[in-house]
Amino acid sequence: MSKLDKKTQGKVNTIISEIEEFMFEFGMTLTDKSSMLSYFSAVICQLDTDIAIEVMEHFGEEGKHQATAIKVNYGY
Repeated sequence: MSKLDKKTQGKVNTIISEIEEFMFEFGMTLTDKSSMLSYFSAVICQLDTDIAIEVMEHFGEEGKHQATAIKVNYGY
């Protein structure tokens, strides 16, 4: 994880918590998880790509794949 300011890290933590709650409530399977992370990463990128990368990196291999895709798509 990169060094984020306190306010941004708070946003990242809140988004991670909400996505985890969503996944728990809907009993996401591995296939569902990958599709869902792709959807959320696209939405979050429209707001802030750095936050999207940090959030996605939290979600295991599927999330790291999404974070890499964001970096490639946005020229990091």
